[in-house]
Amino acid sequence: MTSHEVARIFRRPTAGGVLLSMFYVEVESFDDVIGFGRRLREVVNVGVDASLTADFEGDFIPETGVLQWMREAWGSAAVRYGAHRGHEEWTVQDVLFSFDPREREWAWWDVTKVFGNIVRVWVDSFGEGVYKCEELRWIIYLCGAKSVVGPLPQVSEDWEKSVSVAV
Repeated sequence: MTSHEVARIFRRPTAGGVLLSMFYVEVESFDDVIGFGRRLREVVNVGVDASLTADFEGDFIPETGVLQWMREAWGSAAVRYGAHRGHEEWTVQDVLFSFDPREREWAWWDVTKVFGNIVRVWVDSFGEGVYKCEELRWIIYLCGAKSVVGPLPQVSEDWEKSVSVAV
């Protein structure tokens, strides 16, 4: 993607005036909202870094940026994802390859608090209401989501009224 996406990973974006896409996410408890936001930003950072540096023509992407907590959470994420989406087997390589800039149909935008243990994950889907995003849904479960609803198209003005998490 672009340097603009990299800038948005750990900082609140500037107003966009674009059509965004949003997911409602339920995390374990209100105490985990900031932790979820931090974990999600870390995973997206690993993927975006791969999109900028990896050779997607090869058979393997180096996993040096993959954090230990991600590996430890993989099994429980598979259970939660499977309960809602079916038992598709995602591997670390699948997730890294999903960031191939020629294939990915979304760019990171932000994660914001709604209330209690509910957050919204925002991405730029380049004006598309329907797009390939199952890898993003997996990543959201990996970071601790109990349930995920979306994607739903949303105007950026709604995002602007929200408070960012873990920035």
